[in-house]
Amino acid sequence: MTNVLLYHVDDRKLTAENIPTGSNYFKPVLASERLCITKEAGGVSIADGTGESANVVVANIKADNGVIHVIDKVLLPGTRPACH
Repeated sequence: MTNVLLYHVDDRKLTAENIPTGSNYFKPVLASERLCITKEAGGVSIADGTGESANVVVANIKADNGVIHVIDKVLLPGTRPACH
């Protein structure tokens, strides 16, 4: 369970505006894994280790300890997702 939770955390205060356009690998706190975050005109999606993608449904919720982005799927570690 700890690895699943750490897979959802980035140690930067990463707002939607700071995510580059296109597809890019990001390293979550679970350092052995990678996520592929894709930002396009239609929004932001996150591919996880299962090859499935979550969509950001609410972005940039400011919290005392960072920024929260609400997604529509639990991200699961596994194989490094394709990121192109």
